[in-house]
Amino acid sequence: MNRAISLPLLALAVAFAPAARAQQAVNPIHPVFVPRDASGRAVRDGKELSTDKTCGACHDTAYIAGHSGHAAPKVTATCVQCHVDGGRLEIRPEQLEADGRLRREAIRIGAPRAANCAACHGLVSDGGAPVAVPADFEAAPKSDSGRTWSLTQGEGAIVSPQRMADSFLNLEAKATLAAPWDVHAAKLVDCVACHYASNNPVRTDAKHGTLRYLSMDPRRQSTAEFLVRPDHRLAEQGCRGCHDPMKAHAFLPYRQRHLTVLACQGCHAAGGMGPAAEMVDATVVTRAGTPAVRYRNVERRPGEPLNTATIRPFRPLLVERVEGDGARRLAPVNPVSRWRWVSGADHAEVPFERVVQVYLDGAAYAPAVVEAFDLNRDGRLDENELRLDSKAKTDLIANRLRALGVVEPTIEGTLDAYPLAHGISTRDRALRDCEACHAKDSRVSDAYPIAAYLPGGTPPRPRENPRVRLAGVLATAPDGGVVLQSGDETARAGLHVLGHSRQGLTNTLGFALFLAVFAGVTLHGLARVLLRRRRAHLAGAHASGDQQYVFGRYERLWHWTMALSGVVLIATGLAVHGGSSFRPLDLTTAVAVHNAFALILMLNGFLALFYHLATSAIRNFIPHPRGFLERVLDHMSYQARGIFYGESHPPNAPGHKLNPLQQITYLALLNVLFPLQFVTGALIWAVGRWPDVAAALHGLQVVAPLHNAGAWLFLSFFVLHVYLVTTGRTPGDHLRSMVTGYQHLEPEGPTP
Repeated sequence: MNRAISLPLLALAVAFAPAARAQQAVNPIHPVFVPRDASGRAVRDGKELSTDKTCGACHDTAYIAGHSGHAAPKVTATCVQCHVDGGRLEIRPEQLEADGRLRREAIRIGAPRAANCAACHGLVSDGGAPVAVPADFEAAPKSDSGRTWSLTQGEGAIVSPQRMADSFLNLEAKATLAAPWDVHAAKLVDCVACHYASNNPVRTDAKHGTLRYLSMDPRRQSTAEFLVRPDHRLAEQGCRGCHDPMKAHAFLPYRQRHLTVLACQGCHAAGGMGPAAEMVDATVVTRAGTPAVRYRNVERRPGEPLNTATIRPFRPLLVERVEGDGARRLAPVNPVSRWRWVSGADHAEVPFERVVQVYLDGAAYAPAVVEAFDLNRDGRLDENELRLDSKAKTDLIANRLRALGVVEPTIEGTLDAYPLAHGISTRDRALRDCEACHAKDSRVSDAYPIAAYLPGGTPPRPRENPRVRLAGVLATAPDGGVVLQSGDETARAGLHVLGHSRQGLTNTLGFALFLAVFAGVTLHGLARVLLRRRRAHLAGAHASGDQQYVFGRYERLWHWTMALSGVVLIATGLAVHGGSSFRPLDLTTAVAVHNAFALILMLNGFLALFYHLATSAIRNFIPHPRGFLERVLDHMSYQARGIFYGESHPPNAPGHKLNPLQQITYLALLNVLFPLQFVTGALIWAVGRWPDVAAALHGLQVVAPLHNAGAWLFLSFFVLHVYLVTTGRTPGDHLRSMVTGYQHLEPEGPTP
């Protein structure tokens, strides 16, 4: 669209958007009342209205103020702002009775509507006009307005039933966005459906008492008592208050485990399409008289309005958060860093209007500011110049603030984490990519950008929030910004995430063992090849020897089933634990195949145990005590020397198929390694299905490293076993015997 046409249309959309709001109906139940001022006198002008005196005639306003989340010192929400249509009580003479009472047709009072909440919290639309960013979206909030834009700037959320494709915003791939901005708004679910008075007698789903053995407390106030003393510490109804996630996620592997540790918003609010702030720098002032706001998901040219800038989905940060039901789960948040000027020992905030006076002289920047900030001397201050990134700039602004009467001006930085809880779109836009979490470089603990620069060199200080845990360290990025870094070993919440978490100790020791075994067999094999060439001049060939039926049909079936299962388990285990770089299959398929072959291996092991016990073949694995040490030394000597000179294998104990070294190895394998893998693997499977087991084991933090250590041992054994197969009369003799069952008997004497 041509810019000359789009900007006027933008102005019209913003100007007429409020007019499309549906007016609240007249309340037929609320009694008529006399509007009064602070002294209790009847008033005829809404600006003189005192809510304490007017509403306090029937409601206990002192109790409400003491039991309200909207009664903090910096929050100015009043009864009128929340419960009256439009947030204002406009009194006209024709609306008043002779005795000063307000006529019923003028009483448009009821439960807070979305538009009332939007007056402070963010961008909310009923869909009557195209969604557009209002003109004051980036303006610093006034001390008496209460507007924070926490919903949109903080979460990147827009609450509207309108399709995103029908909005005025310039969204990436806009034509394909047929989903509404908020599916709850599209289904007529209003704000009060989740944020309601905690003592509302209509709500019987919460326990109001302190008795722990009560899951629901039937004792509740009457409606009359509630109307007099409504508790305005509003509830935060979570998704699970209305939805049963166990019935809606049948496709999800390890469903119970995912839903225990992951909040619903982790996938359903994975990235809003509204402009989400990264940092708000109120230490500087733009030409429009607003703080400098940097967004996470907005591609914006200098001077371009937000409505025409390109907006993309942003990637939130996953942290551990305490949800409304008291459970700790991984949930998405948007960290927003803010900087402002403060003064004095008490660090009182300097009014932004005073900061504007420092920077602007009318509609233009003050000459002194231009002189200090305009580094390229083009007469304009671009985004990279309008920042306090040097001591000279900071000192200049501080001195100009002192000249306006500000005492000891300093810069203060804070960091707030806004949980993503609004702007939930349709299920087809939910995150379904397993690699988003189950990969080495996933969103679980990758370095997350906090700020592109530090105004005045002041790092942001995370605010205390008992419900959100920003685990990690604020570190300086190479470009001078700040990122949140977490440990490489675990996720931010201390969870072990398959495909992402790395077991440093077991991986290091296991890989060292694997390298040692691989290097050992490689050197041993090279020595055999070289010495065999030196013996090539010897005349004659080794006699074939007699054949003996050694391995029965079931033994061979058991062996090859075990071998196939072991190879598949090693390959899929690397895929599950190694991340996307080692994953030819997707994670879900790799886990399913791994579990299936683990079950095959276990069944094969139990059947083999029954077979060996029933047929007494178990004696082959039990060393014969007489001469055992001597036979061990003979076989060790053979592997260290005799095999290089063509000597025959030392004889086994009478009636035994396995030599003593094999017996020791298989006893350790069958009695230690296999049970270790069976038990830890079964526990990993159980953790994914039963929360009580997961809680008792503290997740996978202990079980997974043990299983990982066993996997390295099994891999090392597999390499050694494959090599030893080649140490028969010929390199393929042992392999052939495990296929046919017949083995050649070696004659006495050296082999060439």
